[in-house]
Amino acid sequence: MHKLMTVCALSFVICSTAWSGVVIEMQHSGEGAGAGGATDTIYAQGAMLRMEPAASQADDSTFIFRDDTLYLLDEKKKQAQTISKQDMHELSAQLGDAMKQMEAQLADLPPEQRAMMEKMMKDRMPSGMGKAGPPRRIKTGGSERVGDYSCTVRTMYAGDEKIWEVCSAADAGDAAEALEAFRAMSEFTGSLRESLQQMPFGKMLQLDTPFHAMGELEGFPVRVRMYRNGKLFQEQTLKSVSRRDLDAGMFRVPQGYKVKSLADEAKKDKRRR
Repeated sequence: MHKLMTVCALSFVICSTAWSGVVIEMQHSGEGAGAGGATDTIYAQGAMLRMEPAASQADDSTFIFRDDTLYLLDEKKKQAQTISKQDMHELSAQLGDAMKQMEAQLADLPPEQRAMMEKMMKDRMPSGMGKAGPPRRIKTGGSERVGDYSCTVRTMYAGDEKIWEVCSAADAGDAAEALEAFRAMSEFTGSLRESLQQMPFGKMLQLDTPFHAMGELEGFPVRVRMYRNGKLFQEQTLKSVSRRDLDAGMFRVPQGYKVKSLADEAKKDKRRR
């Protein structure tokens, strides 16, 4: 009888479709939020995340992060784009091989033709392409109060230009339970950043949002301010946090969606060429 009860209990845990998680609402204003502002919703459970844009931003993608893979959901087209560490490694290798082939072809050309081809390629590149951006650094400031939370201000700079400012609370109540998921995603995007650096012109590509630097924030961001050319253009503030039983299916790609891998799409483009 005892064994039977144990099996039943385990079956309930394994088969249950609802698990305790955290739901976070972030109110944002400024660019893209509309006159009355907008609310994005974040669902977190263990090391999994789901981020849904406000209803007024229906064209934006919902994204899911789990198992070191990012899924971008296009609800209109019923498809999902996946990006994984393996995708980035494969893309980096493909681009590296393409660059080696190009360099070998250029080396076989007479000096005058090679110089002309190199000039043509350079002229067609967007301004600044191929140049590494200014160094990034995070500066810690003083303490402030945002709503019910006491938080520490940290600012990301690119050279002398302010990129974002975050006030993160070490004691953020239930929101702190989402930190595991955010830090898992931060580690994942750190790996993507390393892969990008190996790609041609990769040094100029930056992942400049606070959620890509969660390991350095020491708390949950209760206020996020984004800057462009040194000027504030968007602000997000923690609106509410609640604990709920979340359907496990919300962290998976919905049935019927066509799933496309970033690396597989790159391979198809290569074959077409």
